[in-house]
Amino acid sequence: MKHIPNLLSIARIPLSVSLLFLSKKPALFLVMYLITGLTDVLDGFLARRYGWVTKRGAKLDGAADILFMLCLLAVVLGMWKQLSIESYVVAGLIAVAALKLVNLCFTRAKFKQWSTMHTLANKYTALPFFALVPVVVWTKAFPNALLLALLLTVLAANLEETLILARMKEYDADCKSVIQLNKKMRG
Repeated sequence: MKHIPNLLSIARIPLSVSLLFLSKKPALFLVMYLITGLTDVLDGFLARRYGWVTKRGAKLDGAADILFMLCLLAVVLGMWKQLSIESYVVAGLIAVAALKLVNLCFTRAKFKQWSTMHTLANKYTALPFFALVPVVVWTKAFPNALLLALLLTVLAANLEETLILARMKEYDADCKSVIQLNKKMRG
């Protein structure tokens, strides 16, 4: 039973890749997308709920999360010709992806591991994106202004992650915010 979260993270890898081939089949894409997203929610929930948290599981979850995001980005960019994506949105996507990569490399350099953080800001900004991708695939419409607003919030969440990583002495992927880190460092 304690391996269920890791199996869910591992399952997210082929599920994520399958999305690359389903953008022209919106109904099937939506089903696979929801299943993939469910594995992302359940793996961490079960691990924390039942005390099945492991370093290996955190690494698997982080790797599966990154692959999921990259596959979704590839799906949206693969629909480039069908969508009217403004250049400022592309610049925002590149900025967010670059900062995410910087944080990933920073984590590797400072803490000797590949991992992403599960801050509250990262979680809360991921939810609107999770809702937006199937809408884009289904409708073939791209809400540029809405996406720009979301990108700015994601950029802020990633900047918070950068600050946390810079100040953190020992890596804790589950550090919820810079405020929590400050309290931990004082007390």
